[in-house]
Amino acid sequence: MAISSTHRTGGADEPRTSSTWKPIRLALRFDAPLVASIAVAVSITAFSFFYSRGVTNVYGDGIAHLNIARKIVDNPDSSFWRRYIQVGTPWLPLQTALSVPLVVNDRLWRNGAAGSLVSMVSFVIAAVAVFKIARRLYRNEINGVSRAAPFAAALTFALNPAVLYMQSTPMTELSFMASLSAAVLLLQRWGSRQTTARLVAAAAAMAVSTLSRYEAWPVAVAAALLVAFIAKDGMLARLKQAATFLSLAAIGPAYWLWHNWAIYGDAGAFIGGAHSARGIYLQNEANLGWSRIFVEHALPSLGLMLVTVAVCAGPLVLFFGLIGAVRLLAVRRLRLRENAFVLLLAVPFLFHVFSVYKGEIQVFPLSAFGLLNVRYGLPHLLASAVFAPAIIPTLRRFGPAVATIAMLFLVGLQYWLIVADGPLQIAVCQEGYRNGVNSKAAREHKAAASYLLNHPPVSNLFLHSGSLGPVISSGGLVYSRMIHEGTIRWHQIDRTVPGDVSTIIIEKGDPLDQRIHDNAGLAEDIARHFETKYSTESITILERASS
Repeated sequence: MAISSTHRTGGADEPRTSSTWKPIRLALRFDAPLVASIAVAVSITAFSFFYSRGVTNVYGDGIAHLNIARKIVDNPDSSFWRRYIQVGTPWLPLQTALSVPLVVNDRLWRNGAAGSLVSMVSFVIAAVAVFKIARRLYRNEINGVSRAAPFAAALTFALNPAVLYMQSTPMTELSFMASLSAAVLLLQRWGSRQTTARLVAAAAAMAVSTLSRYEAWPVAVAAALLVAFIAKDGMLARLKQAATFLSLAAIGPAYWLWHNWAIYGDAGAFIGGAHSARGIYLQNEANLGWSRIFVEHALPSLGLMLVTVAVCAGPLVLFFGLIGAVRLLAVRRLRLRENAFVLLLAVPFLFHVFSVYKGEIQVFPLSAFGLLNVRYGLPHLLASAVFAPAIIPTLRRFGPAVATIAMLFLVGLQYWLIVADGPLQIAVCQEGYRNGVNSKAAREHKAAASYLLNHPPVSNLFLHSGSLGPVISSGGLVYSRMIHEGTIRWHQIDRTVPGDVSTIIIEKGDPLDQRIHDNAGLAEDIARHFETKYSTESITILERASS
């Protein structure tokens, strides 16, 4: 492949191109602001669309993230430690921490917009990072490809229907994608000019990413290995720089291990605890038994994750990404040091394949038969979007402008087909809607919340807030008037319910239900002083009887 001569512009290497590419050259002068402006406009439009249809806050996990943040600021226990331990396990704390200032606003908490705003800002950051990663990756392409490819990558990412829906929700996918892409971009910058300041900045971004989702943990290790590979000077200097990067990036995982040890007495509680992915699987093994067909079977696990990525990113985008990655590896094998950090975007996919193979996660992406964790395919849109424009040079006989337009047309056609049945029918939206709106449990939660809105508790409540999260935020309840599992008083209640409790909410099989069942004295006290005011098959609301 021929390489053009380059000149220095604004601190970045940019190839000279012919005057026929003036529109893109003009746009490039305002590249980041232009991409950011487009991303902001698209983000707000998408959020407005999905919010107006009531589907931005239907994922149970998203509601839980916001409720955890709300427990921190609205807690009956005033000490910092009691507020801090609401973070819990196994969810990493980045999304929750970023939501804390926003959930102070009661409306933003209850309608979920507090978490959506975090995801929307993350979406804009990720779109700009994808653009800049692609610009560095393709900067040695000729005939205008270097200027077209970054825009193609950014648009492939920013217009994806699944990412537009998920950026409208309080889920963690976008904060992970933003922090990961930012870390990769900063590593690229360090690779071109290896200063300590740039290495520290990249390591800090990676540490932030490790606090968003566990997929970032193997990325941090792989990044440290690449730092050692790419660093200049002798072996000792390489090891020193790799150690510097890893020691800073490891602050995130080290903190989380301490967090779990300090609260639960087990640094690995997020791996094997009752609320971990493994623990949830063991509790629901009867319903998830089908997933055993993937355990210890490499090819089925790989195939399952490829299908999941195709459902989220689109089969054609995945295909372009795979072909583009192969082309880059084949053509640029002699410049691996220059481009190696981009390969980090593929590490989360390998992590997911391994996790399916080991039975640590369960995924089912086919809407006709049910949806489970289909959103796990979304982060891999980053790699697909960055690598997809590598197919443009293969169409050089048509010229870069025509090739780029053709690629974007096909990507747009793919996205149109994904939403052809309506944006609410895309798999990531349907997964949340089916479980958070249409399921029997969701309907019971909604009915119970409606009752509580019309019959607000007179004083304090006694309940286990876990799966009842949707009832709390939708039912007008506040945590400061609640005895729940995160409060001191929850652990002090033995055989009698405190006199300042007016309402008890029990969900069949939850820890409070089990506690009452196992404690005859507590059960007798509740039977004596409380009467049922609302009841469904799963939820019972008891209120203190009039004396």
